[in-house]
Amino acid sequence: MKGWSDNQRVLNDKLKIWRFVGIAVLMSCVYWIVSYDDSVSDKSFIRIAGEKPVDATVKAWANYWVTGDECESYSYDMFGRKAHRGGKSKERFTQNYATDSNRYELRVPYQTYTDSQHCIVELRDITVEAYNEFDTVGFAQLRVYQAGAEYYNKPIALSSKIVARQCDSFIHQWKDKTWSGGLGCYFYFDDKKISKEPEYNAEQVYFDFSQFNNDTVIHYDILAGENYRSEPLDPQTGE
Repeated sequence: MKGWSDNQRVLNDKLKIWRFVGIAVLMSCVYWIVSYDDSVSDKSFIRIAGEKPVDATVKAWANYWVTGDECESYSYDMFGRKAHRGGKSKERFTQNYATDSNRYELRVPYQTYTDSQHCIVELRDITVEAYNEFDTVGFAQLRVYQAGAEYYNKPIALSSKIVARQCDSFIHQWKDKTWSGGLGCYFYFDDKKISKEPEYNAEQVYFDFSQFNNDTVIHYDILAGENYRSEPLDPQTGE
């Protein structure tokens, strides 16, 4: 019995080691830190613009592939070692170019270019999201992807109008008696309702990025519902 117990202990120790190795390998594959120069003297932008609640702030971020055989920028694994050339980079866009408080306009670079480190930088995807004092996590998130040939990722027209309507509050009490809440919206594409229920996570849309030009505007309205909430929530009282 003692021999079996010793063997089992050794086996468990080995399993722990292999689990750690597996996790380390996985993290080294997905943990990219890219050092690359995103300075470009003449960037071209698309615009993402529309209506929004007066109290809300709309922000966006874009992911870019960074590639190329001559790329002098590298991704690193969790141990700080060079993993491979290039990787991906994220840029955030917070400046609102609209002049009215109930509108927003964000500008996102879209053209593929070669940076100062000889890396090819190419747009991968864009995410747009709204925030206010009640929902600080974010609501009405829209993810913009490159279209494909599959039934689920076919492109919609650049002239399409995307709307998040009836953005209303939801409040929930947890088992520990604390409260939290968020805003959920119904999504419409060209007046066609996409959401069966209020969406608290995100909706996605597909465009043909090759059609982007300096005049491109992605029309995306975020509209408050009857139960829209601006005031922050007290987690102790639910008020």
